[in-house]
Amino acid sequence: MTPGDDDAGLLAALRDARPDLELGASAGQALHAALDHARAAWPGVHVDVPRLVAFLAPRLGDRAAPFAGLHLGDLYLACACDRGEPSALAAFDRAFTPLIDRAVASLGASAAEQSELQQVVRVRLLVARDGDAATRIAGYSGRGGLASWVRVVATREAARLLRKERRHEPAADDELARVLTPDAGPELDYLKRLYRDEFKAAVHAAIAGLSERERLVLRQHALDGLSIDQLAALHHVHRATTARWIAAARKAVLDGTRRALTSRLRVRPAELDSILRLIDSQLDVSLPGLLRDGES
Repeated sequence: MTPGDDDAGLLAALRDARPDLELGASAGQALHAALDHARAAWPGVHVDVPRLVAFLAPRLGDRAAPFAGLHLGDLYLACACDRGEPSALAAFDRAFTPLIDRAVASLGASAAEQSELQQVVRVRLLVARDGDAATRIAGYSGRGGLASWVRVVATREAARLLRKERRHEPAADDELARVLTPDAGPELDYLKRLYRDEFKAAVHAAIAGLSERERLVLRQHALDGLSIDQLAALHHVHRATTARWIAAARKAVLDGTRRALTSRLRVRPAELDSILRLIDSQLDVSLPGLLRDGES
């Protein structure tokens, strides 16, 4: 939102949303000062009046002092982040990503685990999950500073994810392998049953051979359900770049699976060619769509 008259419009809208509160001249002055501070702290971040009203109204407190104890500047940023505004996400990263990094590092995670957990915790905070109407940051109450809230939530979330990752990493790879190689008709299903152990080992070996970024974006896209646009905002790149990352990662799984099966299966060359063609067609099926999506 912009300064000046918009602040008066916001106050009027808050009065309509919360008629139970006393939002007089002194409240208006406090709100104007807080918004001036927020704009100075987060330059370039814009929140329109209806969205800010919807975000602030449920958080207003005491009838006589509705803004008392609220960190309005932090709520302003949190509201913009909840809406996915790029400038707000960039401001969040500058201010709070180091806190997430330190929270993850404090848990004794390995360097590889830290890299993945930092990204996943950020996703949990800033990207709405399937079936959820809001992001995790939408739960920020404003009663304490946003930095303290991020530190606590990041530490708690990273600890939970680290325990889950160490306990279920093979299961996570099983799920990723299942998503990447779903049933594609009776012929492939038959071959997967016939060579089940070899096929599973080959796909897992291919996934294990991915780079950290390839593995992360595949999990975020295939398991977390993040779209090309959500991944682009998350990683601060163009959507075409994330499409190419996903395509390259899927190709790496395909190539790795083919190499592993070639070395593991003792079958006639013609049968091996048939198996590999089926795998190629199944893993390649979404690549043209992804590439077209990224170029549009």
